[in-house]
Amino acid sequence: MGIKTGVIVLAHGSRVRTGNEGLFTIVEMLRAMGKWDMVEAGFLQLAKPGLTEVVEVLIGRGAKRVVVMPLLLFSGNHVLKDIPAEIDEERKKFPDVEFCYAKNIGADERIAMIVADRVEESVKRA
Repeated sequence: MGIKTGVIVLAHGSRVRTGNEGLFTIVEMLRAMGKWDMVEAGFLQLAKPGLTEVVEVLIGRGAKRVVVMPLLLFSGNHVLKDIPAEIDEERKKFPDVEFCYAKNIGADERIAMIVADRVEESVKRA
């Protein structure tokens, strides 16, 4: 059996509750794939739980590897500075746990296809 792995899908967060619901939907989709032991949602700001809280939950459930997946399109300060700094703090608190930082969404042909689909849908509705 492999290392027990927990995935944190990390979004920006919104003060508007409905603005955060999409993250929970994506987390449920990822759980349904059955590829990882645990998948949880986390937020950078404006909503809870934060990264620290989710790390503690996953480790409390036995995770020995935590993968942080920033659900952010582009590489701004959160992706380049804020999240790596938070992960470094968690590494210090939990030296026996492996932390992995997944690449953010970025410019990806699959995203372009989704954008194209949404544009076409809007034209059909007009």
